[in-house]
Amino acid sequence: MQNKRRRIGPRPSSPEDPSKCIKFALFFLNVLFWLAAILILGVGVYMMVDKDVDYQSLSDLSFDPAVLFVILGGALFLITFLGCLGALRENTSMLCCYGIIVGVLLLIEVACGTLGFVFREKVEENIQIKLKEAINLYRDPDKPDLQLIIETVQTEFKCCGITSYEDWQANLYFNCSSPGAEACGVPKTCCKTEEDRINSQCGFGVGGMDTIEREKRIYTTGCLTTAVNWFKNNLITIGIASFGIFLLQIITIWLAITLRDQVAEIKESFKSPSNRR
Repeated sequence: MQNKRRRIGPRPSSPEDPSKCIKFALFFLNVLFWLAAILILGVGVYMMVDKDVDYQSLSDLSFDPAVLFVILGGALFLITFLGCLGALRENTSMLCCYGIIVGVLLLIEVACGTLGFVFREKVEENIQIKLKEAINLYRDPDKPDLQLIIETVQTEFKCCGITSYEDWQANLYFNCSSPGAEACGVPKTCCKTEEDRINSQCGFGVGGMDTIEREKRIYTTGCLTTAVNWFKNNLITIGIASFGIFLLQIITIWLAITLRDQVAEIKESFKSPSNRR
């Protein structure tokens, strides 16, 4: 009986091999997003550990930016890891799942964007409600990161409150009926100059001042109003960035599905009788 000779070593590349360009383009794109996911996840975990807060109920998770960072970073980590591994191992199941997940996320983004535009007044109203809750929780010892975010936004956007400085009346410390020294005042991050913000008392009693004196000392326009105006003034830039992200997702889906089809076609060709000996 004649012995069959068996080839040892890697199979030489052929025109039937999957496109290395598609394979490594998909891999490196997902590596970049994977690194971004690790950064987001790390920031969220650090914030949670740094606060040393016990999360005992779902209500404890509300308005906690750390939890949002962990959820977003964890989901992005798993999705991009699936894309990296699927591309590297040329696994059709992983590539198919990855393409479906990114496609579903893309549809959700489009749906949310469309609904947000159609019901923009309702969305703005809900945002105002959430921001009012955030103002109420300002100075809460269990939510120091929320206080940091509010102060950063007011400093960077040069604003105060939600729609105006008067929104701080809803906070226990700044309400005019408060017995403390901060009554009828605002946080120092509402102050207009860096020199004023160094003085922790620069926002004290601004509610009782006349309009001219108040506007010299603090920003009176709310952060939501400022944000809306910023979006209106930067619609072209935002549109280009959104289109770029949308296009990038379309490209990753196309890469995953194309690579999956190529690998599946090669597997089928090896199963055909002409290739059996």
